[in-house]
Amino acid sequence: MAKNKLSAGIIIGAVAGGILSMLDPSTRKRTAQSLSNTKQSISYYSRNPQEFADRASQKADQWREIAEKIQEDIAFLSEKYEEVKSMAPELKETVQETKEAFTEDQPAPQSPAASTGGLPEKKTV
Repeated sequence: MAKNKLSAGIIIGAVAGGILSMLDPSTRKRTAQSLSNTKQSISYYSRNPQEFADRASQKADQWREIAEKIQEDIAFLSEKYEEVKSMAPELKETVQETKEAFTEDQPAPQSPAASTGGLPEKKTV
């Protein structure tokens, strides 16, 4: 019972929304133009079904090419992801070795005050 009320409510709401939107003159004009264009297209393609089939075939080919290109791009990105993923441990090790090399070779920095017993060094001009 509730399902029937929901369906009816959706249909009534859609019809009411459509009717209210037609109060706007520019919406009425665009809707009428769109319906006229659709009527002309249907009429044309009903007289020329082969052209409709050819255009549909062209569009299907275009979408197929796009899908193939997307699949190639995904495969390429997956391959690069796996390469980067496999390089991560090596990169981490290299960074760690570099860090250790720089910290072992450099003596701990001393402040000027520490070398003179806590007093700053006197400079003469």
